[in-house]
Amino acid sequence: MVMGQPSAEDGEDMAEVREEAEFPTGIDEVWKLVGDFGGFIEAMGLPVKLEGEGIGQTRTIEMGHAPMVERLEERDETAKRLVYSIVSGPLPIENYRSTMQLTEAGGSTRLAWSGTFEPAAGASEEDAANIVRSVYQGGIGGLKGRFGG
Repeated sequence: MVMGQPSAEDGEDMAEVREEAEFPTGIDEVWKLVGDFGGFIEAMGLPVKLEGEGIGQTRTIEMGHAPMVERLEERDETAKRLVYSIVSGPLPIENYRSTMQLTEAGGSTRLAWSGTFEPAAGASEEDAANIVRSVYQGGIGGLKGRFGG
């Protein structure tokens, strides 16, 4: 949720983007990177600054004229799931919440990366979704470069 913005009570007006990929690597190896709130961003080649520890920890990602600040909302070691939200940033979205979920797929690892959000004022849902999708595709491309697939 973006600070100072109303949240969608029932999620009816929320847009959703989902991207999936499979990597020919064991789930524990992929989780070491995806489950590391700061390490995943560093591995994608972006500078990141972490503040705090555990749930509520924030990461600031320097990108362009305005940094992106994200907050860790949930991290489930057993389920291999990480959930985060955007506190502030340059993307034209509000009330953003994203889930990265790993599952085993016969010796490989499947990543389902999804996010729900509302377009910011002046942005269309299609434009906002395309931006989120491009972020996910870029991250998945980085993971494929590291793990194959």
